[in-house]
Amino acid sequence: MYRLFYIAQVFDYRQDKRDIYMTSTIKPLVIAHRGERVLAPENTIKACQLALDQGATGLEIDVRICGSGEIVLIHDPLLQRHFNIRKTVARTSLKELKALEFPKEEYRFHDRICTLEEILEEFKGRVPINLDAKSLTFRTGPFAEKLAAIIQKMNVKDQVWISSFNPVLLSNIKAIQSTIRTGYLFQNPAGIHRIIDFFLTTDAWHPHFKNVSERFIERARKLGKEVYIWTVNDKAVLEKIQSFEYHGIISDRFFRRSPIAMPEAAVGTPSK
Repeated sequence: MYRLFYIAQVFDYRQDKRDIYMTSTIKPLVIAHRGERVLAPENTIKACQLALDQGATGLEIDVRICGSGEIVLIHDPLLQRHFNIRKTVARTSLKELKALEFPKEEYRFHDRICTLEEILEEFKGRVPINLDAKSLTFRTGPFAEKLAAIIQKMNVKDQVWISSFNPVLLSNIKAIQSTIRTGYLFQNPAGIHRIIDFFLTTDAWHPHFKNVSERFIERARKLGKEVYIWTVNDKAVLEKIQSFEYHGIISDRFFRRSPIAMPEAAVGTPSK
């Protein structure tokens, strides 16, 4: 059984590359949820680098298509929360997105919206990366094709895997390129989602921490599923799951093995 000790370990970037990828899980990954989203804007290159600097052993980033067709890193479908603009990402061009500035008073470190290619180029070969693909539509073909093309072009198939709440998107990705790794994101009712997953041939389950039990983990093991639990921010939750054989946690805080000293009043608190 894995132990809480492993969660606290700092990742050794000098180890053999095979150990950093999703297919080799000597110990559970501690995956930074959108990077270090307190000190820097979430889903930016700076936020991801800061997370690694503090001890994260994996990155989780949100991706979606913008108005000019590129895949960019941003969680929300609207620009309202970060930029106070009543406009969707899907109707905003990459040029317009690149011109936007996150509120400087909220962060110690600053950065701007980047493309999927840019962040993969920055962290290529360094750390496992989970791409949380954002899509609420059944017409996911173009998105799946773009994701597969970028992964193939940049030769990062062994380093990244795509997760999503959208089973149609995951199915399309596997149809395009079966060797791209996928993970099904879900929460209650978990039973229904496991039935849906039967038709998806995913490589991993990404359950909410409330769905995780010994029986759940055993079912995942029998089906050959890797398990990545989200979003683990409470110490009691972390202690509860430590006896389970899972492959990683996605967290806003537990990656901070060597936290950067920072006056609390100097930064804002990100939205959940």
